Amino acid sequence: MIGLSKRGLAAILRAVARLRFIFVTIGALAIGTMLAWTGFGIVFNYTHSAPFGLYREEFESEKAIHSPPPYVFFCPDRRWPQMLGEPNYRDPMRTCPDGFSPLIKPVVAWPGDIVSVSTAGISVNGRVLPNSAPIERDSKGQRLRAFAVGEYRVSPTELWVVSSFSPRSFDSRYFGPIPLKCVHNWLRPLLVEHAYRSSFFGGE
Repeated sequence: MIGLSKRGLAAILRAVARLRFIFVTIGALAIGTMLAWTGFGIVFNYTHSAPFGLYREEFESEKAIHSPPPYVFFCPDRRWPQMLGEPNYRDPMRTCPDGFSPLIKPVVAWPGDIVSVSTAGISVNGRVLPNSAPIERDSKGQRLRAFAVGEYRVSPTELWVVSSFSPRSFDSRYFGPIPLKCVHNWLRPLLVEHAYRSSFFGGE
């Protein structure tokens, strides 16, 4: 067994201290950048339900025109009946009242729209959304429970959010409509990996 001299041990400790300083500095810069983005109404998305990148906040909901569809940054509530028994994919974070992170999803149905739910997917006002069919299990083998098959008129206090970007998105195909009051921000893509495109929305 080869031992370390005091000089060698001291050198290693100094190297570790320098690395720690570098990581702490990078972490501080990253947090500072995120806070700066938040101050300017910028949200960073790293999930698979929307294109990876930066989104800008629209501070007034009335500016959230329907086409191209806006995204919403919202807090699900584990007390929603339709969320009971579903896996929790959200990161621990104090952003939402339940202690977890918000979700970002595109809005597909507005108050007054007719949403049809079937095993083949979701349609809005008779037009089928691509990649909206529910799956029975997620990539970890956890059971998923699709929202009840049927036809629904969106109430004045609700929205439906479904990602045509990803067939594996956890969205309204499982938990149904979301209350408008749970929306934190209305968002538009600012700098993302590629444009959100969907034949249902006819572009953008």
